[in-house]
Amino acid sequence: MRAPKTLSTGVLLAAAVLAPAVPAFAAETAKVVTGPPSAPGGVSTATCPAGTHLTGGGYRLQPDADGPVRASGPTADATGWSAQAARGSVVAFAVCETED
Repeated sequence: MRAPKTLSTGVLLAAAVLAPAVPAFAAETAKVVTGPPSAPGGVSTATCPAGTHLTGGGYRLQPDADGPVRASGPTADATGWSAQAARGSVVAFAVCETED
């Protein structure tokens, strides 16, 4: 005697068959850009290359850093990311994307 099919299997099959087609979008390519190490207490800025836009960023404290980060955020024109350590050096990075 055959076991009856479960309802959940039929629902999943129906969902897979009836799912609408996903619209095509241009692929975006992420690129991480790193700024130069700052002087102790100075600012590091990573700038997105032409043809890309900023989607995020961050920083990495250098081994000489002893203390918190004073600032980390997008540049005033939103084309890059800047960071500043309270004491020591920091390296900023920007996440930039372009549409292919």
